[in-house]
Amino acid sequence: MNLLSYCALVLLLGLSIGIFFRLFRRVYGAGGDTVQVGFYSWVDLVLASFVVLLIISQILASTGVPGQALPENIDTRTMVLSVLTWWGLILGPILVSLRFRGLRLGSVFGVDRMPVGRSLLLGISLLISALPLVFAVDYVASTLLKVNSTTDTQEVIRIFENATTAAQRIPIILLAVVIAPVAEELAFRGYLYGVIKRYLGGVPALLLTGILFALIHLNLPSFFPLLVLASVLALSYELSGSLLVPMAMHALFNSLSLVLVLVSQK
Repeated sequence: MNLLSYCALVLLLGLSIGIFFRLFRRVYGAGGDTVQVGFYSWVDLVLASFVVLLIISQILASTGVPGQALPENIDTRTMVLSVLTWWGLILGPILVSLRFRGLRLGSVFGVDRMPVGRSLLLGISLLISALPLVFAVDYVASTLLKVNSTTDTQEVIRIFENATTAAQRIPIILLAVVIAPVAEELAFRGYLYGVIKRYLGGVPALLLTGILFALIHLNLPSFFPLLVLASVLALSYELSGSLLVPMAMHALFNSLSLVLVLVSQK
């Protein structure tokens, strides 16, 4: 890497840090009241606590199993169905409870706050601004942890790398670009962030949901960049008031990750 390229990267990183530092001060310095949480009650506190315990139990169960090589010919369709079942069990009771209490889901999660096109454009802009920071943290974490890029990536990425047919890869693309962004944003930013903010405040909600989000991906080298990404997603939710914005950012980030895998294999 020549000096000019190095200076450009440092400049981009500085801009990224500056943008999100200013956005953080703008959002949370002003009270962080864009995402309304006053309608959450003790029922949501109980449900959120159950979800957190379920996530922690999954993390502990997975960390207690020694790492194994991926089996050949993984049925990716079955894997997607398993993920859908998992998130259905978590989100189903939450969404039913909110509707049963007469709350409009569009209003709860702010999806009707701004047009879809505007949400997408804002999400693209914020993600582009955040990428230098996320990649820088990823690089530092990988260097310090002495990561082997061929074995220390997330399991779903390794499955995608090892897939040889479109029939194997399409379910993973669906999982990464549609299912995960919708389900994870509903759970972490949409619900857990709101409930924790209701009882502890915005900044603790940002940190706690970010830590849970990073941990549930069950990959130590990814923990710190995912924590940064989760914090940016929560900030974008609070900035816009619409869950569509972090959903769009999440989907685009996962799409980029898969594209980088494909490019690296050529």
